[in-house]
Amino acid sequence: MFGSFIELIRLSAKPSTIIYPYPILPLLAFSLSGVFDIFYLFRAITFSSIFYAVVNLWNHVNDIEEDVLCGRRTIITENPKIRNLIIIISPLAYIISFSLILVWSVDKRGIIAFSAAAFATWIYSDRIFIGRKIKRWKDFYVTETLAFVIFFPSFNLALWTIFTHLSLKSIAFSITLTFFMLSGVFLKDIKDITGDKLAGLKTLGVMFSPSSLLKASFLMLVFYYFAIFIFSILKIFPTLSIVSTLFFLGLIYSLKYFLNKNWIISIDSVKPLNLMYYCNLGSLITLIIAGFI
Repeated sequence: MFGSFIELIRLSAKPSTIIYPYPILPLLAFSLSGVFDIFYLFRAITFSSIFYAVVNLWNHVNDIEEDVLCGRRTIITENPKIRNLIIIISPLAYIISFSLILVWSVDKRGIIAFSAAAFATWIYSDRIFIGRKIKRWKDFYVTETLAFVIFFPSFNLALWTIFTHLSLKSIAFSITLTFFMLSGVFLKDIKDITGDKLAGLKTLGVMFSPSSLLKASFLMLVFYYFAIFIFSILKIFPTLSIVSTLFFLGLIYSLKYFLNKNWIISIDSVKPLNLMYYCNLGSLITLIIAGFI
């Protein structure tokens, strides 16, 4: 039983994001909000961890068909009892997350923002409840993208209200991090192309070439760095936040590599992609530090 619990925890952290299991987003909201109370940070991490863990599990339990077609084995595909358990606890975990934001939000507009985020994540994955009547958003690239366009800014704003009231800075925070997280959205389906095709889905990975998705990802990152630059110059972010844009040099290096390779992704692309990943991570960490100075 304990082994199954550990497997579930591991599965709840896949895919890993800056929301969970790495609490970079809560830390960034904490540093930029100026409310340096560790108790509020604990609340933000608890809220985001519970919510995003169930978002991942809810997505996994609704993706059984694609996982089986790909030969991907998880505790959910192998254990019907665990699968049924997740179907039961997922709505409860959504209710718990809503209760937490209801109690902890210092700006009640955060409740509205979270409601939009919760709706987007639920309908994105659902094949079991609402999904019996309407096609889930994940299966079609337009609604798939729409779900993230709704979720990211809404969740960012909801998270901010755990620390303080919504403001111009919170909007800047939401816009900047939305660009950052959207860059990952355009790459996430590439690894699932085979299963999605066999399941007859029209996801981003199926409808667009890897090179097109890579270009879209790069564009979002350009917007991300540009947003930091503009909000730092306007002093909406701390002035020192502009230092985090130096990591843009890593993006330029990777961009030059893919331009020379005509945007073809191969085994040789690992190095520039890793460089881009660590530079982007470095920019976030620098942004967090700038908020504390």
